[in-house]
Amino acid sequence: MKKLLLLAGFLYALPLAAQTDLPEPTRRKWYLPDHIKLQFAGNIGFMSSGPGYISRNKTLETDFLFGFLPMKYGGDALITVTAKTTYSPWRIHLRDHAYIVPFSIGPYLSHTFGPQFDTKWPSYYPKGYYWWATAVRAGAYIGGKVGKDVKLNGQRRNLEFYYEVGSYDLLMISYVQNTHFLSLPEITSLSLGLKFGF
Repeated sequence: MKKLLLLAGFLYALPLAAQTDLPEPTRRKWYLPDHIKLQFAGNIGFMSSGPGYISRNKTLETDFLFGFLPMKYGGDALITVTAKTTYSPWRIHLRDHAYIVPFSIGPYLSHTFGPQFDTKWPSYYPKGYYWWATAVRAGAYIGGKVGKDVKLNGQRRNLEFYYEVGSYDLLMISYVQNTHFLSLPEITSLSLGLKFGF
């Protein structure tokens, strides 16, 4: 009987010995976001923020950001809604639960609200005169991240700093059509952001 109790105690303690100093995150309902981001610049507002979701293997993120551009920076106070997806194929693990993501890439689609923006051109323009909508922009970016898993209130959380260099459709087309007059720095913008994982 004593041997059986010792064996049961050993089997019970085995998973406890394998635990790290950071508890595993609790399972969340599928519709609850995995993180929230705060982003500065990036052609989607002076500041933007919103929830996001991450795949199980942590290579794919989808975010929904609400951006704002104050009047003193853009001439008009603008509100933007953006959906973006980021693919990060590699993660380099460091000590103390830190990591580096050396390369990320992704597209985004944004909509800017305001009476001066249209989803289609007014009827007084000839059909096909303009091919783009002033309210909707599609873009792409590349970047990288550094992050760390931390223990906060007894739960495992993720903090991440990221940067992105990107452009959008009208600027990219202008560059292709005017390579002698435009340079890549003139059509790209830098954005910086923070991500807090739940």
